Amino acid sequence: MNLKETIFKRRSVRSYEDTPLNSETLDEIKEFIETVKPLNPNISWSYDIAGPKNIKTIMQWKAPHYLLIYSEEKENYYQNIGFIFQQVDLYLQSKGIGSCWIGLASPKNYENKNKSQKYIIMISFGKSSKPLYRDDINRFKRNSLEQISAEIDERLIPAMLAPSATNSQPWYFTHNIDNTYNLYRIKHGLVKRKTLGKWNKVDVGIALSHLYIANKDTFKFYIEDNPKKLDGYYYEGSFKL
Repeated sequence: MNLKETIFKRRSVRSYEDTPLNSETLDEIKEFIETVKPLNPNISWSYDIAGPKNIKTIMQWKAPHYLLIYSEEKENYYQNIGFIFQQVDLYLQSKGIGSCWIGLASPKNYENKNKSQKYIIMISFGKSSKPLYRDDINRFKRNSLEQISAEIDERLIPAMLAPSATNSQPWYFTHNIDNTYNLYRIKHGLVKRKTLGKWNKVDVGIALSHLYIANKDTFKFYIEDNPKKLDGYYYEGSFKL
C-alpha cells in the first residue's frame, strides 16, 4: 500500500505487541526519514528513536519504540514538524507498523545531541496488537467537508481525514479565484488554547502533509503577505493543489 492509499485506511494505534522491530526495519525507517519533504526547508530538525524506558507519559499503554522529535524554533516550526512526520506516520502504517502521535509525553533520561533544538512531540510505533487499518472511510469520526471548508471540495478529503489532538480538527479552508486555497486554524478560548494551542499547530502541518501526499506533483505551500482575515481563526498559509 502506498502513502496516498494509507491516508484512507490509517488509524491511531494505542495497543502494541511488546516485541521490538528488527534492526533492518528500523534502518529502513531511518532511510525513509532522510527522504521526507519539509514544509519550511529553512528550519533545522532532528529525531531520535527511544524505547519505553526513556519515555515519561501519563498514557496507560506503551509501545516498543518512540520517535522523539526536535526542532529549531523559527516561523511555523510546529507546522513544519507535523508536515514532515505525518509523512513518516503514513510510511510506518503503509508498511504494516502501528503508530500514534503523542503530545502528553516527554523524553526521560534522554538528551538530544542538537542543543539548539527544542523537543516538540513524539510518535509511538511498533507492531499493532489489534487490526491496523480501517475497512471503510465511514469509520473515520471526522467533521464533514461542509464543516471544514467554505465550499464542498472533494480534493480536501485527505485533510478532512487527518488525525489531530483529541480529534479537535482545527482547520478551515477557503478558496481563491485563482484556484488556490487559504488554510486557517481555529482560535480557541483561554482553556483550550493552553491545552491544544501548540498541538493544533502541529495538526495543521499534518493536514497539509495529507494534501501534499495526495497531490505530490502539484502541491505548493506559501504564506501571503496580506492574507484575508477570517473571524475566529488564525491564518496559517496558502497552497495550490
